[in-house]
Amino acid sequence: MVVKMKKLTLAEASAILIGTQIGAGVLGLPYALKESGPLLGVAIVVITGLLTLLTAFFVLEVAAQSEGETLSKLAERHLGKAGGILMFLSISVLAYGALIAYIAGSGDIISSLFGVSPKVSALLFWFLMSAVVFMGLKASGEAELMLNFLLLGALTLAIALVLPKVDSSNLSYANTSAVTKGIGVAVFAYVSHMVVPEMLKGLKDVKKTTKAVMIGYIVPMVFYAFFVLTFVGAFGLGTPELATSALERFYGSLGKILGLILPLAAICTSYIGIGLAQMDNIKEMFGISKSKAWLLTVIPPLLIYFAGLNSFVNALWIAGTFGGLLYAGILPTLMYLKAKKVYQKLHLPIHHSFVYISGLVFFLVFVYSIASIV
Repeated sequence: MVVKMKKLTLAEASAILIGTQIGAGVLGLPYALKESGPLLGVAIVVITGLLTLLTAFFVLEVAAQSEGETLSKLAERHLGKAGGILMFLSISVLAYGALIAYIAGSGDIISSLFGVSPKVSALLFWFLMSAVVFMGLKASGEAELMLNFLLLGALTLAIALVLPKVDSSNLSYANTSAVTKGIGVAVFAYVSHMVVPEMLKGLKDVKKTTKAVMIGYIVPMVFYAFFVLTFVGAFGLGTPELATSALERFYGSLGKILGLILPLAAICTSYIGIGLAQMDNIKEMFGISKSKAWLLTVIPPLLIYFAGLNSFVNALWIAGTFGGLLYAGILPTLMYLKAKKVYQKLHLPIHHSFVYISGLVFFLVFVYSIASIV
């Protein structure tokens, strides 16, 4: 029996992409870019956003030529079996690393808000968010819309509260030698390319999906830029690892509550988007049922969390370094270059110089990230 994919609206599709991006990445951006300085940090956010938007269009073009396939299958079609396996592995490392981080982060946040054990809090979060993922794309889109209103509202309020506290002396600070330290986190903040084929499935129209991708990148880019500008501008080199936790310094208990609700909403939206895409990724790669793919998506992160990898930052670092740069930068570029040779007519023709530049940038950042841990 063939199950017909429920159609998404433009707003729901955009919400899924926005929600997948505005998660753990935004919370770590100010800390990661504090040594660069607020203005240079904003420049890094914008440039990284434009480059990842470009590679998201690469993914959309390839998906439009073979509609209905996940990113792993698309990579296999254009880059061979090895390319498909590499894409699947990079997505899986990114997805599992992110899901572990979200389970760990939610446990700490809910525990701080309600005084419940972090383990119990994490289990409750996992159960609720995994249920939304199981219900599918339409339910996820509706859930993302509701969560995004809460998330963007809280993010806007946080920016508004910190903006008057910006110190002009911090704005004049810039350190170009620290730029590379923040690029990896900035890339992670935008990695949502696995969701693009799912959006095309739901919208069933390339032009509408192009608009949804554009909206889904521009909205986070604007919020990221203001978030970095205000928090690094206000706290400078004293910016904490979880940026919103600094709200308590200025606004006491109110700041503490907002500083916890914002990251919780961000983590919820990201869990839904990444979980949904990974479930379809596994389902198609192994040719198994939805229920089995769902179990393989949500059970391993929970087990690994309870086995001891419950560090929010460490899980994100693994996800971004070994997954994000490959699947969101290098592999989409190679896939698009192959597509330009194979297909006579492209929906999104992009000049080859932009394609090569984006691929080179991601490759160099990937090599630097690997070299830094050797």
